Amino acid sequence: MKKIVALVIAIVLAATAVACSQDGNEVSKVYDSFALSTQIPVEYADGSFMVNVDNPKEIVGWGDYVFVARVDAELRTEYSNVRENENGTIAGKPYTVYSIVVIDNLKGNLKLDEPIEFFKHGGVNYDGSSISLLEGDRLLETGKYYVLIAAAETDGRLGQGMPNSSIELNSNAIEELSSSETYHNYIDYVNHEVEFSRERFTSIYEDTQNET
Repeated sequence: MKKIVALVIAIVLAATAVACSQDGNEVSKVYDSFALSTQIPVEYADGSFMVNVDNPKEIVGWGDYVFVARVDAELRTEYSNVRENENGTIAGKPYTVYSIVVIDNLKGNLKLDEPIEFFKHGGVNYDGSSISLLEGDRLLETGKYYVLIAAAETDGRLGQGMPNSSIELNSNAIEELSSSETYHNYIDYVNHEVEFSRERFTSIYEDTQNET
């Protein structure tokens, strides 16, 4: 009986491993990206955006959600379009996934005070030798508070792919947020946002029990 159970477990684990990637390559890895950013090169790439990324009123108008959150952990780096290059190296587009807790909603209605997943475009490259970010973007640091401007994906995931959308707050506790000038600035930006018309989706972390 024990042999049968062990065999079943082995089959399940093998199936799980295969499901990770059709090519047998990993599609996610675990790093401390923020710590690595002081040890390996950070490469910045220019991007083309539908709004002026230097105007916070346009950025919050583009976003589905604007909120204050605490970053509790970096969970993993996911890779899309994983492929083998002609020289035999493996590459993929990185996305860094965090566990965050939303403290205050400035736009939208996400669940408060419980862990949710949040991803950013960019992160440690597949071979671990460098970090790729958009020009003007930043990695998030565990334990810090940020104003985050995010969009819901078609599958309901909550993410960010635009620079100047992660604004660190000089606060070490929730009680200090009310005295933050940046916090109050973003309340004003939301109240006077430049509206942007695009197809929008709802996050799986929407608080449907306490809709405002």
